[in-house]
Amino acid sequence: MTDIIKQAIEIPPKDFYLIEPELFTTLYAMKDKPDFITAFLGLSSWMGTSLRSGVWTYYESADKKEIDTIIKYLRGYAPENEIVGMYVLGNHHYSDEKYQDNFEYPQEWIDESEKIDRWIFDNEEKIIRFMQDILRNNFEN
Repeated sequence: MTDIIKQAIEIPPKDFYLIEPELFTTLYAMKDKPDFITAFLGLSSWMGTSLRSGVWTYYESADKKEIDTIIKYLRGYAPENEIVGMYVLGNHHYSDEKYQDNFEYPQEWIDESEKIDRWIFDNEEKIIRFMQDILRNNFEN
């Protein structure tokens, strides 16, 4: 285990932002990432995008195959966790051809993304702890 991963596991959630850029870069550079790393990076991007520009941007631009991998991992890792439910809630077919010319997405999707953004804002520390647990459970075992 690298020092940055050890720090990420041990740092208080309120200070996680101090090491997250280096951690993200380290994990992103890994070749043949295991699903737990893909899930960690996805959750980090999901939360960060939501806090900066809205979760809609995350889902609209993320690779659908990667989102499916993340969902599969999260459902196996913590199927009853509220974070998993919120992540799955925003998963729609944004790249469907019928939306590409007019961008007239269903109102339900827009409402869901607003709900997810509010939830992420209110639960940032809980999400960070969950992300730390993913690392802890996979690197310490």
